Amino acid sequence: MNHSKIDMDTIFDLYNTLKRRHLDDASRQLVDELGRLLVPYIHTQQHLLRSLSHVLSVMLIDKNGTILYSDDYFSELANYENSEIEGKSFHEFLSSSADNDVFHHYWMEQEEVFDGELGFIGQEDVPFWMRTVIVPLLDEPSYIVFGMDITRQKQGEARQLEKAHSDYSRTVQSLVNLVFKVKRIEKGVFQYTLFEGKLAEDIGLTTDVVQGQTLEDLYGHSKAQFYQNKYERGFQGEVLSYKHNYNGRYFYTTLSPIHQGERVVEVIGSSIEITSYQEAEHRIQHMASHDPLTDLPNRNKLQEDLPVLMEKYDKVSLMFCNLDRFKYINDAMGYIAGDQVIKLMGERIESVIENGDRVYRLGGDEFIVCLLNDQSSEELTRQGHYILQKIVQPIHIMGKEIFMTARIGTARYPVDCSTADELINCANISMQYCKRNGRHNFLFYTPNMNEYHDYQISMEGNLREAISRNELCLHYQPKVNVETGFISGMEALVRWEHAEKGFISPGEFIPLAEETGLITQLDEWVLQEACRQNQQWIDAGYAPERVAVNVSANEIQQTDFAEKVKKVLDETGLDPKYLEIEVTENSVMQNTDQCIRTMQDLKALGVSLSIDDFGTGYSSLSYLRKFPIHYLKIDQAFIKGVDHDPSDSEIVKVMIQLADAFKLQVVAEGVENEEVLQFLRENHCSYYQGYYFSKPLPPEEMEQYLTKKQTYS
Repeated sequence: MNHSKIDMDTIFDLYNTLKRRHLDDASRQLVDELGRLLVPYIHTQQHLLRSLSHVLSVMLIDKNGTILYSDDYFSELANYENSEIEGKSFHEFLSSSADNDVFHHYWMEQEEVFDGELGFIGQEDVPFWMRTVIVPLLDEPSYIVFGMDITRQKQGEARQLEKAHSDYSRTVQSLVNLVFKVKRIEKGVFQYTLFEGKLAEDIGLTTDVVQGQTLEDLYGHSKAQFYQNKYERGFQGEVLSYKHNYNGRYFYTTLSPIHQGERVVEVIGSSIEITSYQEAEHRIQHMASHDPLTDLPNRNKLQEDLPVLMEKYDKVSLMFCNLDRFKYINDAMGYIAGDQVIKLMGERIESVIENGDRVYRLGGDEFIVCLLNDQSSEELTRQGHYILQKIVQPIHIMGKEIFMTARIGTARYPVDCSTADELINCANISMQYCKRNGRHNFLFYTPNMNEYHDYQISMEGNLREAISRNELCLHYQPKVNVETGFISGMEALVRWEHAEKGFISPGEFIPLAEETGLITQLDEWVLQEACRQNQQWIDAGYAPERVAVNVSANEIQQTDFAEKVKKVLDETGLDPKYLEIEVTENSVMQNTDQCIRTMQDLKALGVSLSIDDFGTGYSSLSYLRKFPIHYLKIDQAFIKGVDHDPSDSEIVKVMIQLADAFKLQVVAEGVENEEVLQFLRENHCSYYQGYYFSKPLPPEEMEQYLTKKQTYS
């Protein structure tokens, strides 16, 4: 019903409605009596109301809700005398049932007919219910209240509802996951009316626990704010899903609003636990952002973190740390030992940084230290040298004691750079510049370093062109018999005369070739050219001499290297006995078994083999005995000191004796004076090379030392 105020004519309509109902005989007689009373249009309303009292409850209330008249029907239901009811407020008899909320809203308007089910409380708190119609009268500010007892019906419904609720509760409690309902008490205040499921029991939050508690009571202030924001959106009609955690466990929750008309009356949520998935996701994210060997953040993490740190802190400094000659650890001792060294270096660097500062491993032998404190240049220098001191401490691995050095380049924001990429690049440039100042040092970035960096990049491009265009050349250093003073072979040494830059030292471009991977192409060119030139001399009538060619660790470890050598020999026509392959001591200690097989294949071809730079590496005597070699070349670092350093002279004596025990011939490198040569004679060294006899010579000058074969007519 939705009518405006009515007058007595409407009461007649009510009478006609009652007549059409299926009533018992007694009730119909009363309705008929009501008709007879209405025929003369009885103006006294109370007479009319009394006539209806046996069919339904009839009351008259004023605009304030005060009961002016109440019939026996209502009195019996409420178990009060009429005199105890009349004069009291109609609201006093209403229960606190949620069904009555609609009536309270109606009473604020009081201009339309109310039609609904109301709950009442009688004497001794006995509840009863009536289907109630409240009609505003037109001719005076009062209301007629008609009510019909529906207590049995409501009790039946309540029993059905209780049974359904019990069934629902059992069902919900049996759910593996969690289901909850949220109601809004007032603006910004929410409470749970339901919190069930096995997951709810598992986390210790059930309906009994959460009922009547605020979000802040359950979760604390900050977490309550998170949930409050989600529930506010739910009560605005939004369906949403989100991840959250509770007591270290992760959950995925979906909220759905429940509408009554256009209004959201409650929000229902369901949650599943995703802890295992979240932990797996965290592990994947950690793996993507961290180095698996050292567990330090990696390059990707640095590029992600650095812009954020530069925005947060006024000053940020990067130390770019590169280990010196780490490649030789891998070559000599294998990658397992190399990994152990890298892990140890990461731990040493990390041990000296302060709280808040960070260490990253970029890959290979490169680390980045990110310093967030506002440190002076002196403090940064002190910390950089402290890191270097940590790195240089002895390392005991695989029964050996080895030492590492490093170089550190440092760049500062905002002094040197304004962006994260620039900061990393400037730190890298300053680290690269350290090479010009010797190893194991510390430098700050300065703008002039860019010229050197650009030069290095240019050099790489020029070297590629020089190799591809055959612009390199070979010089040859004679190998001399210590006893006779006669030539007994030569060593081919690569030289680069740049068209614009002039002579470029091998100490400059060979490390560059190793770093850029050009060393393989360089080795192949040198081998081809040395064999070609030697065969050309032989063809020209010079007495054949053996030419020695250095090859890198990368080449000697290739399974097809012996085949490459054979191919070059076939192409140039050089007899294998006039070729000697030199490998460094360290290079044959990596992948040793493969190196031995390659060397055996070379020896089977008829090629001679020598170990270069002997004494500077990490070879063991057991492996040295297995190598199918012919010569040991003692590094010049030991040879130059034999005439004034007793320790060097003793070391060289032992090396010569060792070679003699293995039936190997010895070549001493770097002989520069007669005193050293005399020492070698006295200790029965086989051969020597050095400036005392001759520096490396271009082919046309080397011919002066070659012996021309005699011809007979």
